[in-house]
Amino acid sequence: MTPSPYDTWLDTRLQTGADDTWLADHTLYAATTFCTLLGTELLRLEDVSHLDPSARLQRARTLGFCVASHGEAAIRNALNELAALSDGSNAKPQKAFGHLFIDFSQAHLDKEDFTPFRKILRDGIVGIWPVAAGETVLGIAQPVRQLHSILTASEETGIGPVLLEQCLIDAGAIAADDDRPISRKTFDAATFADLLAEIPTLVGPIGMQRAMGAKKGQFASLAIDGVLVPRINIPTINSPWRKSDGIALVAELQAMAVRIEPSDKRWEGIQEAKNRSDLSVGKIIAGLRAGNLKLARRTDLEGYAALCVLKEEIDRMKSQEQEAAGGPLITAATFGRSVGVRTQGWFESLAAAGHTPATRMPHPKFGGEWVYASTSDIEEFHKRFVTTKIMRDESGLKKASLLAKLKAAEVKPFAPNGEDYGPLYLREDVEGVLK
Repeated sequence: MTPSPYDTWLDTRLQTGADDTWLADHTLYAATTFCTLLGTELLRLEDVSHLDPSARLQRARTLGFCVASHGEAAIRNALNELAALSDGSNAKPQKAFGHLFIDFSQAHLDKEDFTPFRKILRDGIVGIWPVAAGETVLGIAQPVRQLHSILTASEETGIGPVLLEQCLIDAGAIAADDDRPISRKTFDAATFADLLAEIPTLVGPIGMQRAMGAKKGQFASLAIDGVLVPRINIPTINSPWRKSDGIALVAELQAMAVRIEPSDKRWEGIQEAKNRSDLSVGKIIAGLRAGNLKLARRTDLEGYAALCVLKEEIDRMKSQEQEAAGGPLITAATFGRSVGVRTQGWFESLAAAGHTPATRMPHPKFGGEWVYASTSDIEEFHKRFVTTKIMRDESGLKKASLLAKLKAAEVKPFAPNGEDYGPLYLREDVEGVLK
């Protein structure tokens, strides 16, 4: 039989004591025993059914030596491979590591020269299985828990495993596509300890409203605008909110507020300001934090509902926003009617083709992107175009006279590439005719 790498290593060490592998610092008894036990378990990763007992033992020692001779990292990788073979819901270290675990927990438990190998095996177990604090592994009590599984975390916290798994996926503790049983889905216990402690204290919208002294619509606006962010961002979870976030927001705002009497009509609630001006609650809160808006607290109300802003300051903020967008906005349909065109989608089509500017913004009530005309958009339109109505207003002529003059001068409606925009003309084409 051809000598194996294990045989060559063992023979050299027995004859000369030379050893250039990681095993050099360990007794020969401990090293050969560990190689044999580890290799015997690694045989499960191969098909050795065709080997007789002698050849099987030689193959086992070779496998164990080829791993152990490269040191701790290689041994840990091999242990992980063996653990992956035993991934059932009830799989324990004994099933994964077989006689390697049994012998190290019994026959070799107290042998000093086996301590380094025992530590590697123990560290591997603690790094794979959710070993609880105080639980003994290979003769040593675990000081603190390193890993939790969904099952052990559920048992310790009282949180249902289904809900707990959703929260852990959202937090990035486990992967959404992890199909292992809940007893084997593990995560770092220390990293997610705060989350586990916090989940039972989370509340739903009603709990947040009560904690903040807010009404349903007030809280909804804060959530929609991201002023308050759920701790667990999963729509199916009924209680994703931290009361402390809502309480902290109210405390922050109250610290800015002066007291006012409810009879002072210069002020309005934040939600009322939002509904009246179409400014988002998020923008109003940002304005308060930036010091651009004053804040007051009504004496007859409590919590968030008592907070008020000055109407005139909200109006000024709205005006500034409109000016930044090019002036007050009107809908495309309203602008079309103002220039005598009632065809649906007329201004939208004209702007989409790049013939005139327009402002696109989300509709404050219906959502989605709508086309508007700002003051500057309207000015640009009038610089380039006229309609029949605009020509009547500017010239004082009746429609029939206008059309007759345009026809006589062979001025045709604006229709690039055959596009039909109705009674729309280029101003430069008609100005000379009308004069």
